[in-house]
Amino acid sequence: MKNKKKIFPMIWVALLSGSLLGCQAPVQADSANKVNINASQNVTAEQKLMQQAQDKLKELTGNTYKLIQGKAMKDFVSFKRENFKYDTISYKKNGKLDDIGITINYEDLNGGKYQSKLKETWETLFPGEEPKYVSISESIYRVGTISSNAKQNKQVYTEDDGSVHGVNYAPDDAPASVQKQAVQVLSKLTNGKVKKGEKLDRVFVLDGKPNVYQYKYKSKTINVSFSIEDQTLELLQASVQSNGEGIDNYNEFQKKEKAKDAKLKKLTLDTLMKNAVKDAKAMINFDLKGYKGARGTNAWDKDQMTFSKKGAPTVIATMNADGSFNSFIVEKNGQHLSFGGNTIVGPANEQPKILIN
Repeated sequence: MKNKKKIFPMIWVALLSGSLLGCQAPVQADSANKVNINASQNVTAEQKLMQQAQDKLKELTGNTYKLIQGKAMKDFVSFKRENFKYDTISYKKNGKLDDIGITINYEDLNGGKYQSKLKETWETLFPGEEPKYVSISESIYRVGTISSNAKQNKQVYTEDDGSVHGVNYAPDDAPASVQKQAVQVLSKLTNGKVKKGEKLDRVFVLDGKPNVYQYKYKSKTINVSFSIEDQTLELLQASVQSNGEGIDNYNEFQKKEKAKDAKLKKLTLDTLMKNAVKDAKAMINFDLKGYKGARGTNAWDKDQMTFSKKGAPTVIATMNADGSFNSFIVEKNGQHLSFGGNTIVGPANEQPKILIN
């Protein structure tokens, strides 16, 4: 009814004035043409980007896929392969690639950028075994692949040129000495408050010389992870996080983060160094004396410190708002031990899985 109230008076006035009718129609027609032209241009631009995406997928996998519209994003155009709901394929509207993240069964590769190198790499690292699932990434964050076997207990990271970046695997049994040390470490980090019958969940071995075993423990009140070098039984990483209540409201979360930032800014470097020396000794039995500490300067690492000393491994630590530390990583043997994520690639139409129960 609202539309009729607007339309009828307009028609009546137009009929009374021939001049009004004469100039109104062309304006409306011109406006409609502009809308049609803009819509046509948008469709053409998206079709070009879709073709670019198909060409890129052909380059990476050797296959041609039917693409459909992906998640709507401001200033970006995104696609996904039909029947692959977890794909990430996005382009900036100027035609520049933003991010590609797809998972494919190894047997479905039809040549492409990585197939031959993956086959060669797996034959070298794990004779008689080949990859089953492959995750392919191309973005400002990472270019390369993560491949895993059928059991999803071994994974290989490769770079853009196909060279191996890292190898992770989870054997059935860690050495007895490592297992014994793990039980003692967990008791220490949790102050002996481990529920009877609770078991540690080993995540993976970071392949190297020597190997590094990481364990995780989670309860309703605490999250613990730590990593043990198998030859020396040294702790190269430990993290203890309390499980507080999550905050779903964005404004409340921002308010809490700002309060934390304000507290962190008040902490002096001298105070943090003293706390770090004490906490590193208590958590991982590591002596930070003689190290120089530097605070993070970015938004994402403002609660972190990096400790360096000539001829000694770099240590990275994360602090609480009160200046105490909850996490330490010792980068020994040239290994960058990053224990966030640890994903194992899953079937092509599923999300990547975390190798932890």
